[in-house]
Amino acid sequence: MYPFLKNNIEYLIEKHGTNSNKLAKDIGMSQATLFRIISGVTKEPKREALDALSNWAGITITELTDVDLKQLDEKPEAQGEAPQKKGDIYISPIEFRSAEAKRFNVRIPVYKDVKASCGNGIENFLEDPSEYLDIDPYILKILGIQAKPENLKIIYSDEYSMWPTVAPNSPLFIDVADKDPDTLKSGCVYVFTHNHELRMKRFFVSYAGGKTVRLASDNPDKIRYPDEFITNEQLNEINLVGRLETALVKP
Repeated sequence: MYPFLKNNIEYLIEKHGTNSNKLAKDIGMSQATLFRIISGVTKEPKREALDALSNWAGITITELTDVDLKQLDEKPEAQGEAPQKKGDIYISPIEFRSAEAKRFNVRIPVYKDVKASCGNGIENFLEDPSEYLDIDPYILKILGIQAKPENLKIIYSDEYSMWPTVAPNSPLFIDVADKDPDTLKSGCVYVFTHNHELRMKRFFVSYAGGKTVRLASDNPDKIRYPDEFITNEQLNEINLVGRLETALVKP
């Protein structure tokens, strides 16, 4: 039995501004299956269904099934505070959390067999994660990651084309929601597929005389890793996977 599953799904649907039909489509579940879970007919859904729902919500299965998420999100009203006068300096209260009172982790899919600059595992890498990283969202903030956790995927780098920014076999946090060719962030690193290879380059967009994009490696050896220039039409021929949010560089 999962005491909070039904209510949590209803709350998350409302929180994300979606509906059950769209949710079912987004996570690849039949509407009938999702309806039976939400209505309480299915008391103990299969692990695959729980995985799909928790990944969509960016939480763990335990949080989805055993934690009252709505109550968790509601902040208690401050009690006993004196009214603030105009011109007063207000110092916000500091709350120290005990070791047991940990914030709930988010879950990020990890694809160990997928490495940028080679084609290994490309076809299935958004469907078949090798494992999941359960991580405190505060750590993501420390790492400078601004993307929503549910949009993050972790793959790995290959060879030295982006050295010293990225070392071989470094974990890469990819924002798979940022892949629209028309809204490229000039100067950012993007992962993309081209000619059946998974590649990673820094994109520099220029609009002088028509839109062109320079694909650059961070490695200063431009003989081995020369810059590439593509037109807007050629840009539409590549498949953007997402933008590199951060890399855990391994020396």
